[in-house]
Amino acid sequence: MPSNRTSTRRLVNRLRDAGLPVSEDISAAMHSVDIGRYTDYDLEPFWYDRPLVFLETDRGGVKTISAPHMIVNMLHHLELETGQEVLLLGAKGGYIAALIAHIVGPEGGVVVVDPSKEVVTHVREKIKFVNQTHNVRVRKMRQVEHCPPQLPEPLDRVLVTGSLTELPNWLESRISEGGFAISPMGGRFSQRLIKRERAGDDWFDTDLGGVLFGPVDIAETEPEPLSAGSIGELLRESAILGEEIGLFSDEIIHRLNNLAQSLEDLPADLRPLPEPDEIDDEIPWAFDIELFENEMHPVIDLLNSEMDWLAEIWSVLITLVDVRLMQPGSPDVEDEEDRVGGFGRHSDLVP
Repeated sequence: MPSNRTSTRRLVNRLRDAGLPVSEDISAAMHSVDIGRYTDYDLEPFWYDRPLVFLETDRGGVKTISAPHMIVNMLHHLELETGQEVLLLGAKGGYIAALIAHIVGPEGGVVVVDPSKEVVTHVREKIKFVNQTHNVRVRKMRQVEHCPPQLPEPLDRVLVTGSLTELPNWLESRISEGGFAISPMGGRFSQRLIKRERAGDDWFDTDLGGVLFGPVDIAETEPEPLSAGSIGELLRESAILGEEIGLFSDEIIHRLNNLAQSLEDLPADLRPLPEPDEIDDEIPWAFDIELFENEMHPVIDLLNSEMDWLAEIWSVLITLVDVRLMQPGSPDVEDEEDRVGGFGRHSDLVP
């Protein structure tokens, strides 16, 4: 079995061959930082350019280290230089913090903030080796909206590694003149990777493309009961994705949004929908609507009333929001021109 050093070298070469922006600084960092120090799980997914689990909670929450191709893209867009102060919101097991620390050097610094005590404990233990030569601090925050203690100011770069609808005010206020944040901005099932740069009192956004990240807080990855709200969110996000790629007509998009609104308007105290084990079948993403034809429930009644058009696109909706990874650095994925590549969306979630 190849050593981690050999596997890293092969991975970096595949990412370069696939056209990823692997600079000399990024390459040197990936060769110097051993991914095996940051997780106790099998490393094989990482070598196949997939997210790598570093922590699971007793309540079913899961957090991962991002797929290598996404790590390379994020580091590239951060435009890191020696001596910079960088904040990382969302710990990613400590691995990305170690890569950034290697690039900014002992003259710079990295602060990792995360709302999960379990994640913070993991990272503090794993990052001890890096702190022998570099400056990485780990802070637990109460919530993403609340500023963690003792942050450096100003911050040259901020990297958010979980989905947000907007940047917290405390974070924006600490970004230096000419500094910027990179963050996945959007809903649960799709985001745009946004570079938000400060110029005086103004902010300028650059759209770096579509992505799919999980939430910053591991608690939000813990399974939730199926509800009218979660189904409505599925439909609304599917409408957004379908419109982006020209998959649905204006009429279908309008119907999806209207149905999502109708689901969200149902009373919040409805009895729970049946869980998969209660209907004795394996259900993709949330459920297969055909399995509920005989169920009496306001959500089921509402879905059945729209079945004349909804049934025709249901499998497409599932595909849109299902986890589909792009793995250009995988050793066994090739595109039509025989170059290393792949299709899909980055995911920080584990299916």
